[in-house]
Amino acid sequence: MPEIQEFSPEVVEQLKFYVYRLIDPRNGKTFYVGKGQRNRVFEHTKQALKLTKEEDAGDLKYKTIQAIKDAGLEVIHIIQRYGMSEEEAFAVEAALIDIFGIENLTNKQSGYNTECGVCNAITLQRDLSAESFKEDETTPKFIIIKTNETWISRRGDNRYEATRSAWKLNPQKANQYPYVLSVTNGIVKEVYEVDKWVKCPTREDRYEFNGKEAPKSIRDLFVNKRIPESYRKKGQASPFLYSK
Repeated sequence: MPEIQEFSPEVVEQLKFYVYRLIDPRNGKTFYVGKGQRNRVFEHTKQALKLTKEEDAGDLKYKTIQAIKDAGLEVIHIIQRYGMSEEEAFAVEAALIDIFGIENLTNKQSGYNTECGVCNAITLQRDLSAESFKEDETTPKFIIIKTNETWISRRGDNRYEATRSAWKLNPQKANQYPYVLSVTNGIVKEVYEVDKWVKCPTREDRYEFNGKEAPKSIRDLFVNKRIPESYRKKGQASPFLYSK
């Protein structure tokens, strides 16, 4: 069967939200996992064909697609699961990224709700029984950024680098929050004092912060404590959250 470029309207109606994989036909390996609806699965290839070599230089996904096309081949589109709500699709996407390993994919970020991701039993017992940090009118404003051990490993085991970049945000708003909490599996692992949020040099639509480890008095409020339930409940699955 020849490769298709879009689904028919009757198929789109039945798909609802779905999770998909992009496969490199040169080696049979999955190189990207995503979630979407309608014809989202085909948009990556279309976008890659619009970009010049210079424009896609910073995006491994587009570089891979370009290399596949240059070899005279087509990206293989796999629908892993369909007919889901958006919340269900987020969960399936995150699980697939965990299974394939973010280090083996061209995805720039792990899936949503990473605090419920892969974790050994001992760590899970420790983290889920940890006390939550207290938040009241005296608590300094902060941003929660969720990352996982796989993503940190991909950044050379550097938690700061894995946390600081690259995020879609309003820099004027973000710069009003002096601290960033780096969270893994729902536990605050480190706190950074933000100097300034600036444009990411490799991605114009994203931002990163420059900063340093927060003072001990601030770290003691958060480090090794669980984020409160209000940041873990449904509707708070984003890896980037502002304090109340």
